[in-house]
Amino acid sequence: MRCRTPDLVNSMAQPSKEAERRNTEGGKPQAVPGTSHRRRAMTVLTSAQMLYYFGISIDLTLTGLVGLRLAPVPALATLPFALIGVGSWVATYPASRFMRRRGRKAGFLVGSGAALTGGIISVTALLTEQFVLFCIGIACIGVYQAFAGYYRYAAADMFPPDQRGKAISTVLSGGVIAAVAGPFLATAVRDLGPVEFTGSYALVTVLALISIGVLSLLTAEDTEAAAAARSEPGAAAEDVAPRTLKQIARQPVFLAGVAGSCIGYFVMTSLMAAAPIAAVKAGHSVHDGAQVIQWHMVGMFATAFASGPLTRLIGAGRTLLIGVAVSALGTVTALMSLSHMHFVIALGLIGVGWNLMYVSGSALVANSYRPQERSVVQGVGEVFTLGGSAVGALAAGPVLNTLGWENMNTALLVPLAASAVITVAHLYAARPRTAG
Repeated sequence: MRCRTPDLVNSMAQPSKEAERRNTEGGKPQAVPGTSHRRRAMTVLTSAQMLYYFGISIDLTLTGLVGLRLAPVPALATLPFALIGVGSWVATYPASRFMRRRGRKAGFLVGSGAALTGGIISVTALLTEQFVLFCIGIACIGVYQAFAGYYRYAAADMFPPDQRGKAISTVLSGGVIAAVAGPFLATAVRDLGPVEFTGSYALVTVLALISIGVLSLLTAEDTEAAAAARSEPGAAAEDVAPRTLKQIARQPVFLAGVAGSCIGYFVMTSLMAAAPIAAVKAGHSVHDGAQVIQWHMVGMFATAFASGPLTRLIGAGRTLLIGVAVSALGTVTALMSLSHMHFVIALGLIGVGWNLMYVSGSALVANSYRPQERSVVQGVGEVFTLGGSAVGALAAGPVLNTLGWENMNTALLVPLAASAVITVAHLYAARPRTAG
C-alpha cells in the first residue's frame, strides 16, 4: 500500500482560487497569510498521528496478553486494556483546559511525555512482574491518547468549514502505515529484552521520544496564528461574547457531531475488544484473532484517504449517515456466520464505518463553535467521544459473556440507529429555507 500523505498535506496547504484572487494586487500574487505555517503544521501533525498510532497499536495488540500473564485472577486480564479508554476519558477535558492556558504545542508535548513515562513503567512492570504497576503504565498511554485526540482539531481549526473534514482525514491518514506495520512490529521485537514483551514496550518508549522530537518542530504560529488567519466569514470576531455551553449543545450540528463520534467509537471499541475472544471461542486460532484486528485497523485508517474528500463533496452529515450504514452492515455480517472470513469482513467494515463517523462527526463539532469557544467545546466533545470508547472497552467482556457474539452485534444496531436519527434531524434543521 502506497501512502501519499505528503501530497495530501501539500494540497491542503495550498490557497483556494478565491484566496489567490483576494491576495493578488497589480497582477502579482501576494503571500496568503498562514499558508507556510499550515503546511508545516499539517506535516508535523500527520507525522505525530502516525507515531501515536504506531505506539497505540502495540498496546492494543499486546496488552490483553500481558494482562492475562500478570493478572492475579483471569477476570482482571482485560483491565489494563480498558484503562487505555478510561485514562483517556478522564484526561481529555483537563487536557483541553491545559492547552487553552499553555497552548497546543505544550499540551502535545505533555501527551508524548506521558507515553514515554508509560512505556518505561510498562517495561519495569514486566521485569518485576507487577500487575498494578503495569496498569499504571497503560493508564499513561490513555493520557497520551487524550492529548493526541486534539491533533485533528488543531488541523481543522486552520481551515474554513468546507475543508475541515479533509484536514481531519489527512491527519488521520498517518495511521495507515501503523495499521499495517504496528501489529507486526509489536510481535517482532517482543523477545529483544530479558523478559517476553519488554522489547515491544521499549519500542513504545522509543516512538514516544521520536514524537517529542517531531512535535518540538511546531511553533505557536503553526497552529494559533494560522488558525486566526484562515479565511472564513466572522473568524476574527473575537469581540463577540462566547455563548453558554447549553446554547452550543442545543445546536443540531453539535448534537449530530458528538453523537456520531461517540457512538462510532462505542461500537468500534466494543467489537474490537470482543472479536478476538469471540473468534477463539468459535474455534479459530489466536493468530486468526490477531489477523481480524489487523484488517480492522486497516479499515479504520485506510478510509482516511476517502472520508475527507467525501465529507467535502456531500457534506459531513450525509457522510456520517454512510458511516452508520457501513457499521450496521458490519454488525449484520457478523450475524451471518462464525467463519474466519466473516470475522475479517465484519471487523473491516466496522473499521471503515468508524472512520467515516469519526471524521464527519469531528467536522460537525468543529463547525459548531466560534473561535473563542473552541477549547471548551472540543473538550466537551472529546469527553463524550472518549467516554464512548471507555464504556465500550469496559463493557465488551461482560456483554460478550452475557449475550454472546450474535446478540451483542444485534444490540449495537440500537445506538447506530439513534445516531442516524440525530443526524437526520441535523440535516433537516440545516436544509435551505425557501421564502414564502
